[in-house]
Amino acid sequence: MSGVATASRIPVDIRRLPWIKPLVVDYAFDHARVAAFFAGDPRDPRAWREAIARTRSHTRERNGIAEVIAAQQQRRGAPAEAFAAAARLRNPDTVAVVTGQQAGLFGGPLFTLLKALTAVQLAERLKTEHGVPAVAVFWIDAEDHDWDEVKSCGVLDASLARHAVTAGDPQGAHVEPVARLQLDATIDAAIHELTAALPQTEFTESLIASIRAAYVPGAGMVDAFGRWMEWVLGTRGLVVFDSSDAAAKPFAAPLFMREIEHAGSARGEHGVFHGHRFAHAIERAARLGHEAAVRREILEQAGIEARPRLRPPARPYGSSLLVVLSRELI
Repeated sequence: MSGVATASRIPVDIRRLPWIKPLVVDYAFDHARVAAFFAGDPRDPRAWREAIARTRSHTRERNGIAEVIAAQQQRRGAPAEAFAAAARLRNPDTVAVVTGQQAGLFGGPLFTLLKALTAVQLAERLKTEHGVPAVAVFWIDAEDHDWDEVKSCGVLDASLARHAVTAGDPQGAHVEPVARLQLDATIDAAIHELTAALPQTEFTESLIASIRAAYVPGAGMVDAFGRWMEWVLGTRGLVVFDSSDAAAKPFAAPLFMREIEHAGSARGEHGVFHGHRFAHAIERAARLGHEAAVRREILEQAGIEARPRLRPPARPYGSSLLVVLSRELI
C-alpha cells in the first residue's frame, strides 16, 4: 500500500553500541570471564537443569499466589491464554520465568517489551528443551515513587526523529507511589499527540485503539500499563503481576522475618544479605574492568557497612529491595 510503512527485522550487534556496559558484553559473548558472578551460563543446558531443580525445591504458597494473580487478571479483563498460564502456577512442577519493569507510559521504553518477549520465549524453550511446564511472568514495579521516570514515552516519528510524549501530572504525582496514581483528563491529549507522531503502518489503528482502551481518565497508571501489556502479549501466555497488590504482601512476610531475625548473621543458610560479600563482589568486578551498578557510597547512604556485617538502616525506607544475581550471594 502506497505511503504505508511495513515491518522488517534488522539484527543489531550490541557490541557496536557505545553505551552498552562491558559487563553486558561479557555476559553475552564471553561468559567465562564473568561466570563467578552468576548462577550459571544461560547457554549451558546443565545450568538450566540446575535452576529448574533449585526453584522446584522451594516451598511456595502456589494456590494463594495463583488466586491473587487470577483476581488481578479478572479486574483487568486479561485474555483466556493469560488466565490459563496463571492457573498452571498451581502445579508444583511449574517453573516461572520472571522479568519486570516500572509501569511506563504506553508500555514504557522498548526494552520493557523486549524483556517481556524474552520471558515468553524462554518459557517456551523450557517446555520444549527440558519438558517442564513453564510460565512467563511480568512483575510490575508498582510501588516506585518516581513519576518523572514513567510519565513519558519516546517514539520515532515519520522522519525517524525521537518524539517524547508526556502525560500530565495527576493528583499525588511525586508524592504517592505510582500504584496509587489515577490518570486524569490530560491522558487524552497525550494519546492524541502519540497518534499524530507515529508514522502510519498496518498496525497503527489497532495499536492506538488498544492504548485508548487501556489508558482512560480515572484508570490507575499501573492498571492501564497491565491492561496494555496483556493486550500485547497476554495471548502468548504472559502473566502480568501488580506488585502493589495488598493481597500478595503476606506471601513475602517469611522472607522479611528471616532478614530481621538473622540480621548481621554470618551464616548464609537463612538467605541473609551479606554486606561484606556484596562489597567483595563489587571489588572483583572492578578488577575485571566492570563498573559497579551499586557503588559503595550508595550502600553507605543506605546505612549498610561494606564489611563485615549488615547494619540496620540509618533512616526508614519504603518497600525497596536490592536484588543481586551473584554466585557469591546465592
